[in-house]
Amino acid sequence: MSKFSKSLLATTAILLVTVSPVLADAKDDKIAAMEAQMRIMMQEINTMKAERAAEKADVAAQQASVTRKIEAIEVKADQAASNMAANIAPAAGGASNDVKISMKGGAPKFQKGDFSFQPMGRIHLDAGSIDDDVVDHPNGAEFRRARLGMKGKVAKDFGYKAEIDFANEGVALKGVYMNYTGIEDTEIRVGHFKPGYSLEDMTSSNDITFIERSAATEPFSTSEQIGAGVLNHGKNYHVALGVFNDDAGRQSNDDEQFSVAGRLAGTPYKDGKNLVHLGASASYRKPDQANDRFDYDSRGENRLQTSDSVSAVINDGENSTVVGLEAAAVAGPFSIQGEYVMADVENEAGNDPRFNGASAQIAYTLTGESRPYKISKGAFGGIKPAKPFDPANGGWGALELAARYSHLDLNDGGINGGEMNNVTLGANWYLNNNMRLMSNVIFVDTDENAVTPNDDPTIFITRSQVKF
Repeated sequence: MSKFSKSLLATTAILLVTVSPVLADAKDDKIAAMEAQMRIMMQEINTMKAERAAEKADVAAQQASVTRKIEAIEVKADQAASNMAANIAPAAGGASNDVKISMKGGAPKFQKGDFSFQPMGRIHLDAGSIDDDVVDHPNGAEFRRARLGMKGKVAKDFGYKAEIDFANEGVALKGVYMNYTGIEDTEIRVGHFKPGYSLEDMTSSNDITFIERSAATEPFSTSEQIGAGVLNHGKNYHVALGVFNDDAGRQSNDDEQFSVAGRLAGTPYKDGKNLVHLGASASYRKPDQANDRFDYDSRGENRLQTSDSVSAVINDGENSTVVGLEAAAVAGPFSIQGEYVMADVENEAGNDPRFNGASAQIAYTLTGESRPYKISKGAFGGIKPAKPFDPANGGWGALELAARYSHLDLNDGGINGGEMNNVTLGANWYLNNNMRLMSNVIFVDTDENAVTPNDDPTIFITRSQVKF
């Protein structure tokens, strides 16, 4: 190696030894400075995190405070509402939380203390056709009845009933009255209701065996009248007495119709569901003084006809006395029923016509049910199927077959209103306690004095019925 090379290497070694410590010290200083800056940054980050956590805690605390305030307000509102409801006292008095709801007759009954309210109603939809004889009678359908109403009590022993009929888009008051029942087995009525007359008339249209009441009794019925009456019953008897004015839908420019009516009925024999019913009714009637008119008519035990089959009109009537006799018997699923009615009319001409009607019917329930009887009304109720219609569980309702003969004679004392004899065959299917399907075939036979002489149509008619 040359001297120059050796000299260069020696110089380089000296420089490295001299410079290395200086460079190392500078590097350490930079690292220390960077570490210090990182520590400052981490402190700032931690400070920011702490501040953010504190902010979140404040927000959560505020939210919790607001929630507690809202909950407190809701509690106070609920308490205030409860206090207000507790302080509301209905007419009958007492606390509001003792309202009782029960089911009765297919409709809910609401009762609070002595006050009660129960909705009620019935829909009877008829449809059919007429096999014409002399004249052309219309086929068709109609709502025979479409009633809504309510009944209940307003105070101890004081009750009410209000029922309105909307059939054929009309409005008619039916049973609308107030009553008092504070005397044992006694009811005092004031309002619009039926006078005591005829077993068939006292049996609700929901429960009669045929679609229409017989020609023997229907023409002499006064339907609901404004009046006052007393009804009383015991274990085996029923009595009804009343004084009446006129139908609520009629007005007159003279003294209105006036009548006094009474009925006595009872069960001289009763053993379980088997019974014998006997009864009699009588009424004295004065016509509306504006026209002195008595009108007795029938459409052949149906309402599809638009004209009467027989009709007797007395335009000079002074008064009439209507007397009725009734009898019925039930033996298990078998029942019979018969009635006789006579109307004795006094008129100014002095010929004093006397009209009469009679009917007899028989019915048998193929499924074994019996016709129920209500001594409080002195009349029958509706059949209740032992197995209501429910095919999935073997229930098909109750099936009843029936036949009736009726006679009406409106020819007497120079009045030729006509004579009519009807034979009706019927079938009733009780689907349940509130629904029934009915079918009747009516064979009509009239005489030469009928509205249309010797017009003898055959009527086929059905009814779909619901009651509650």
